[in-house]
Amino acid sequence: MANKATCLSLPSPVMEVDFEDRFRKWHSCDPADLYTAPVRKHVPEDKLDIKRTLEEEARKCHWLVLWFDCDREGENIAFEVMEVCKGVNRNLTIRRARFSALIESGFQMQWALGK
Repeated sequence: MANKATCLSLPSPVMEVDFEDRFRKWHSCDPADLYTAPVRKHVPEDKLDIKRTLEEEARKCHWLVLWFDCDREGENIAFEVMEVCKGVNRNLTIRRARFSALIESGFQMQWALGK
């Protein structure tokens, strides 16, 4: 069987972080309580199609190579994608490409290195 690669693009983070419902209204608690209030990370309704696509592809894969910007948002998105994909395929081998320019030689080098 031939090797196959599928590339997906994400428009933004997949998940949101919110306070639990009892802390979400303006006058529901003392604002100081928010420093210790529990939060939940979840996929909002408008991103469920993205989550389903990631899960569908992850079920068919052996490798997951993440190519996100090397900044805080890129790191966050990478960990969100890993969480979603590992949720349906715990056997994935995960690698992270690191690049600082959108030029062909940079992509080719990272692909060849398998990082």
